Amino acid sequence: MKNVTSRVVNLTPLLILFLCSLALTKASSAASYVNVFVNLPAYSAQDTSSPAMDNTPTTLDSLTNFQTNSNTMLSSGLPSPAHLLLLKQEGVVRVIDLIPGNRSEEISIVNELGMQYHNIPVAWTNPQVSDFLNYSAYMSLHRPEEGKVLTHCKLNWRGAVFTYLYRITVLSEDEKTAKQDLLAIWQPNSTWFAFMNKVIEHHNAANQTGIVTTVEPNLDAQNQ
Repeated sequence: MKNVTSRVVNLTPLLILFLCSLALTKASSAASYVNVFVNLPAYSAQDTSSPAMDNTPTTLDSLTNFQTNSNTMLSSGLPSPAHLLLLKQEGVVRVIDLIPGNRSEEISIVNELGMQYHNIPVAWTNPQVSDFLNYSAYMSLHRPEEGKVLTHCKLNWRGAVFTYLYRITVLSEDEKTAKQDLLAIWQPNSTWFAFMNKVIEHHNAANQTGIVTTVEPNLDAQNQ
């Protein structure tokens, strides 16, 4: 019995050493976890680095085919509400929309921003001289000292043609200068080239002028 007790007593230091070693190991592990937690980057509710969140400020550079045609004439593709606000801040006071269909949303936004709105529903495959005459009538309502006019459609293809025609007929601007702006947006297909010539012929007959376009049609773009 004495021998057994002696053995138990002799094992006690080993047991104590083992328990101390285990405690130190756990403490070290706990410290490691604490260090990892402490060094984690703090989460901020304003963190927008996630690819799913894009808070890039809207600029006019993001407006499709945006173009400055003169000090008072701008043209573009379809503007978003944010674009319309920026255009208002840029001095636009009148918007001429060449897109057919229900335009109630844009009408509401433009009116809320305090700008004038006009819609000319120009059929893409069948533009009419009367469309341009309506456009000229709306443009005539504008006074340069009031601010700027935006002419827009979906991609600024209609708009580029209308602003080109207005500049060379009503404003008597240099045709080649206006042509550069037009071709920077697109080269009209045969349908729109025919429309351009009809408008010019109508203007020449009514005003006894001899305006001629040097634009050539894009014959490979019949289905645009």
